[in-house]
Amino acid sequence: MAEKLKSPPPDRNPKTPKLKAPPGATDTHFHLYGPQLRFPFNPNSPLDVEDSTLDDMLHLHNTLGIERGVIVQSVVQGNCYEYMIHALSREPDRLRGIALPPPDITDKELEILTTAGVVGSRFAYRASPEINMDIIHRTHEFGWHPQFWFRGPDEAAAWRDQMLSVPGNFVIDHMGWQPAELGIDSPGFKIVLECLDTGRCWVKLSGPNRFTAEPGLPYSDTLPFAKALIERNPDRLLWGSDWPHPDHFEAMPNDGDLLDLMLDWAPDEALRKKILTDNPAELFGFPAL
Repeated sequence: MAEKLKSPPPDRNPKTPKLKAPPGATDTHFHLYGPQLRFPFNPNSPLDVEDSTLDDMLHLHNTLGIERGVIVQSVVQGNCYEYMIHALSREPDRLRGIALPPPDITDKELEILTTAGVVGSRFAYRASPEINMDIIHRTHEFGWHPQFWFRGPDEAAAWRDQMLSVPGNFVIDHMGWQPAELGIDSPGFKIVLECLDTGRCWVKLSGPNRFTAEPGLPYSDTLPFAKALIERNPDRLLWGSDWPHPDHFEAMPNDGDLLDLMLDWAPDEALRKKILTDNPAELFGFPAL
């Protein structure tokens, strides 16, 4: 087996952001890793990461003023979701989950995951270029929505028709992950906007470090993408940290600085409350404040 890439750890000393998060602010995209002695990774994963546990995440969120969060299953974990059930069971009011269900998942397992707080299924082009529409229709019956992670114009085009055909709501990760140098008029980003125009699509303002051409903050070439999405439909946007930034080999951003990008992306306080609190409460089913 080829030697695995070792993903750098996150900045373990998050800054207190300048932005004062509104009550109920939600991080809709982060991963949990380990402790590996209890929750081992998929042995076929191409990536090795440091433990970044539930307790680490709670420390981060408490520093940032984030009160709610959505765990997103990583390809590092494969289809094993015991770690997610554990985290959701420890923090049932604070957390929701997005799982990577295997094709042979049973209805009983879906019931268990739904009861624990899983509300969606993730489809990662990197894991498989095929969208399992059977899983989408089965999980739709449990109230789940699909979440799509793709990169670049070719992957966006490959998934366009199926994304538009899914029942109910769906989510696109990382602003659609189109290379910033291609600009907001690129074919891939036009597909993201087309999805957003359905009113059923929610897009995460997350991962600017993923598609920027710049080596570090403030990722100014990603600002036009955030602005274009906000102008298009602010009622369908979410914010996510993407902590602990797996598979990122440039300068590791501090998560306090990442949250502060929202001051540039959405200068209006009421708009930030919509993106940080109101929209995720509607999509993920958090209780009203």
